[in-house]
Amino acid sequence: MNSRASAPSILFFGLSGVLSALPFRALLDAGRDVRALVLPFTAGLPALPARPAPTATAGISVPRGRPVPLAAPPERNARQLAEERGIPVLRVATLRRPDALAALAAFAPDLICVSCFSLRLPPDVLRLPRLGCVNLHPSPLPDNRGPDPLFWTFQRGDAATGVTIHLMDEGFDTGPILAQERVEVPAGVAEAQLERALATLGGALLTRAVDMLAGGTAHPMPQDESAATYCPLPTTDDYTIHADWPAARAYRFARGIAGRGEPITIAAPGARFRLLAPLGYDETAAQATPWRLDSDGILSLRCAPGIFRARVAPL
Repeated sequence: MNSRASAPSILFFGLSGVLSALPFRALLDAGRDVRALVLPFTAGLPALPARPAPTATAGISVPRGRPVPLAAPPERNARQLAEERGIPVLRVATLRRPDALAALAAFAPDLICVSCFSLRLPPDVLRLPRLGCVNLHPSPLPDNRGPDPLFWTFQRGDAATGVTIHLMDEGFDTGPILAQERVEVPAGVAEAQLERALATLGGALLTRAVDMLAGGTAHPMPQDESAATYCPLPTTDDYTIHADWPAARAYRFARGIAGRGEPITIAAPGARFRLLAPLGYDETAAQATPWRLDSDGILSLRCAPGIFRARVAPL
């Protein structure tokens, strides 16, 4: 393998969260040649920093799901990591302007890696790197395509999810898969814990995918469109727990999404409540009435099946 193939020049596109920071750090720690970090910027396209960029295999696999670690130490975001390591940070308001494309082309990227970037890559950007553009998506594609897969993982009550690394095309999360692995979603796990687990695993898979593409050993697999699902950004109504859900789904959703700070509503027959704290569930329990509210504000909601219990306030 020649040196160019073994060390492709990379542009990394991301945001400030852990789903960008941990994969970005994984590439840096593995010694990959990341030339610049690209972030969205709403006030236009500023001049590039003057600092120089540093010099610097496996196919699709779907093993049994990995457990989610419960510890979540503080992380430096991608921008902080780039600044610490002397990597230029490019902020773009749009990727469709000629000056934005020229700024990217100036780094002569062989590959663009994307993880949780909020702007759509237009065709000119997709065609820019010789090895293509790859995206890290926190779901087992083609299931759960869309901009907020973690929300829908919890809203659907999924017991497992995954990470997919795929080549990007002009569709939304539709390109051929390079690597994929599943992750368990324990009942009661918080979104931040799951996000960190997916980001950590995704960083390892992304590094492998970079090496496969560089070495010519990648075997992209087209996605099965017959199994595809697409989930949009959630609306206020999507933050509602319904009595016809299984109790386990209600609990997974309430625990998983609580950290977002969005109000969660419980729609019981003939009444609505504001969720204060999920307390637990029993998949086999039953009660005669659709719901029961005790004097301490504890709601017992009859689900299908089971009982979901939560501390609530009337709406």
